[in-house]
Amino acid sequence: MFNMRLTVAAAAFVALAATGIAQAQTGSIIIGASTPLTGGVAHFGQHARWGAELAVAEANAKGGALGRKIEIDFQDNRCNPAEGVKSVTQMLSEKKYAAIFDGLCSSVALAIMPLIERAGVPFIVANASATSIAERSGVGGNKWTFKVNPTDASMLDALVGWLDKEGKAANIAFLGEDTDFGRAGSSGLEAALKKRNQKLVMVDFFQKGTADFTPVLTKIKARKPALLALYAIDADFQNTIRQWHGLGGGVPLTGRVLVDQVPKEIMASGFLDGTTSVQPYDPSVDTPANKTFVEAFTKKYNVAPMLISFESYETINILIDAIRRSGNASPAAIRDALATTKYRSILGTELEFDANNLVHNNAIIFAIKGGKVVIIGMSKT
Repeated sequence: MFNMRLTVAAAAFVALAATGIAQAQTGSIIIGASTPLTGGVAHFGQHARWGAELAVAEANAKGGALGRKIEIDFQDNRCNPAEGVKSVTQMLSEKKYAAIFDGLCSSVALAIMPLIERAGVPFIVANASATSIAERSGVGGNKWTFKVNPTDASMLDALVGWLDKEGKAANIAFLGEDTDFGRAGSSGLEAALKKRNQKLVMVDFFQKGTADFTPVLTKIKARKPALLALYAIDADFQNTIRQWHGLGGGVPLTGRVLVDQVPKEIMASGFLDGTTSVQPYDPSVDTPANKTFVEAFTKKYNVAPMLISFESYETINILIDAIRRSGNASPAAIRDALATTKYRSILGTELEFDANNLVHNNAIIFAIKGGKVVIIGMSKT
């Protein structure tokens, strides 16, 4: 009688466990996301969220993945490494996420990479551009991190290659924020210039949130460089441009100039004519897939997509493609599927990850002419 009761109890336990497994396999596939929803770069965080959510909505309209609905859960990191670690640690402790998405800011992505590696969950980076992320991924050691957007180094090599062909790679000064983003810009430019027997003629960094750029901008003007490579984002970028305008400029800009963030009155004045920039994306890229994306994004959010929205949209689509190919949506299976990715970008190129788990899409070279931004070339990163 005792043995019979044990057998019945064991059978009930197995049935209950099987039910739980079945429910887990039929419930939603959840992607965790850490991005700045508040703070100084919340505007970019919002676009990252919009791009990702549009990709998820489109996927769910087509049946999701593996017969299951896809969800994405956003946590705020304020573009702060400590906040990023806090939010991702919480997500990983819940053990319900198939993958972790983004980070947006390079310092945050670098801080959370080791946590996600130890947890054995894929981390797919859409926007953080520090070269060191890819250097530490794949054969660099961290086999769980995959980077879809190009590194600063690969984009700057494309830009400097174009400048060199135009005879404009000499006498370039650098000004950037004192973060992983800014430092990567400096080192990336130095490396690209060194390949062409050139070097930066001066390098300056500023602390995020700096109010007065007059001293450093005045010093740069006195040096009379041919170009000023600028690495600043959000409020710092706006302040730099306005104060540069107030000082009369006189030196065209280059580097990762956020041409879509230039104050409209300054752009229209022609003050920045001669500026060049490299970015991974522009809404005006003339491919059928990009036109469809821009139309869908604008219709849903009443604003045109920017670089951040595009990168998040494409990265989530790559992740969803890997989930569909994984067979069971387990983190390990998704990681293996990401490693064998062959995905057609909306920019028209076929994407796959290299030995450092890095994608090489086209970079777009821009110039400002007559107060307007024009595409002057595309080059694979």
